[in-house]
Amino acid sequence: MVVSLSPGIVTPGEGIAVELRSSRRSLSQTIEHVSSAGNEAIMAFNGVRSIPEALRIVGYSLYADVPEAKVQPGDTMLGFKVFDLQGNCWGTVKAQPQYSLNQLLEIEDKVTGETVYIPWHASLVIKINRRTKSMVIDPPAGLRDLNK
Repeated sequence: MVVSLSPGIVTPGEGIAVELRSSRRSLSQTIEHVSSAGNEAIMAFNGVRSIPEALRIVGYSLYADVPEAKVQPGDTMLGFKVFDLQGNCWGTVKAQPQYSLNQLLEIEDKVTGETVYIPWHASLVIKINRRTKSMVIDPPAGLRDLNK
């Protein structure tokens, strides 16, 4: 299985017990083999030996107790202004909560007081400009309304 990891996350190693969760089920698995590159890892789980068995866990979220990655001083996005592709300002990054292996950006709109959570993922966070402390996102339709 190919697993997408949030930036800065330590990849769980072989023999680590993980939990796979969907909206309906939760499964315990043990990582048999892992090979990682960047923000993706290829993982083989004990007992998952065929494509039909693997297809049953596609779309599940992976949760594991792993040591926290050492955050470099330049890794934080706190205080960055967030704009969508149309140039609309969504607010400022207030926090970077990390739930399991899924890192989020907590965006606060100071005008409305609204808070929006943006998953930290390469398909959503398009551009980061450290000089201007800004970033551009490409959010799916309805993402802003999920928190209401």
